[in-house]
Amino acid sequence: MGTRLDPYIHEHDTVEEAEAFDRALCERVERARNSVKQSVPHEQVMNEARALLDAQRAKNAGKRD
Repeated sequence: MGTRLDPYIHEHDTVEEAEAFDRALCERVERARNSVKQSVPHEQVMNEARALLDAQRAKNAGKRD
């Protein structure tokens, strides 16, 4: 068992878990930064998200009537 962390302060239970998470996150960020995949503009993502939320709100409003 590793060094326990205070759950009120830390998101992970042990130092080892926190370090493993940090390594994995750094690897994912590095892969994303090196990706040659075409990125989606922020504005487009936000517009699509708003449309999904609006559709869900309309669907939920119809259920209440």
